[in-house]
Amino acid sequence: MKLTLSNDGTPIAYETTGSGPLLIIITGALNTHNFGVPGEMVPFLQDNFTVLTYDRRGRGQSGDIPPYMVYKELQDLEALIDNNGGKAFLYGHSAGAALALFSAAEFPEKVLKVAAYEPPLSGGWLERMVTKLLIRQIQKQVAEGRNLAVVTRFMRFVGMDDQLIEDTLASEHGQTIIDMAATIVYEAKIQAATKLFLKSRAQDLTQPVLMLAGTKSFKTAPRIMVDFTHAIPLAESHLLVGQTHSVEPQVITPILTEFFLRS
Repeated sequence: MKLTLSNDGTPIAYETTGSGPLLIIITGALNTHNFGVPGEMVPFLQDNFTVLTYDRRGRGQSGDIPPYMVYKELQDLEALIDNNGGKAFLYGHSAGAALALFSAAEFPEKVLKVAAYEPPLSGGWLERMVTKLLIRQIQKQVAEGRNLAVVTRFMRFVGMDDQLIEDTLASEHGQTIIDMAATIVYEAKIQAATKLFLKSRAQDLTQPVLMLAGTKSFKTAPRIMVDFTHAIPLAESHLLVGQTHSVEPQVITPILTEFFLRS
């Protein structure tokens, strides 16, 4: 693993694989550079791209300097881009998809294209109030050392059954996942920022954007995909038949390769 320092001094751990234009994969909740989305996708992308996978702040081998702010994660991405050639394609999954879109708006000269799979989108005032309460509850549980309860609850929320949860937490990555419990709050804060982004920043994106969702994922995912596609000037969308929120790498990577390499 290599290290780069973000603007606030936080060390961000990453590795690169393959050759070609730089493609950064941005994970969603409870993933690291080699667990979950990134590790599964790299073998399918490394022949066409220099694939950069990293541990988001507060995860794996990266540091975390409080207080958390969404903009700090954008600065993490900027540091990764600046230290690896200055320009990049971004692929983001879930909350990572929102970060990819935010970064495209913030650093238009550095982000060439964005592919975003099922970013969250905050709802009305009631949902926002529930999210605020959830954040407080998670913070309280983490402060009490109840990381396992936080992680288990989140895994059930995203559709994992009890056997899969048990197997995942019993694996070599189990303790790493439990240690990331506090970062679930980060995902909630990213979701809370999406509605304002959709209303005030999405129309300013100048890069080509590919919005993606699965037909067997959350019921709201296809509608959210359409909302972002309509708001972003150079956006197109692709609905993946039969895919859940945990999209299969062999299904999505050919689509990403065609989109990013298209002139």
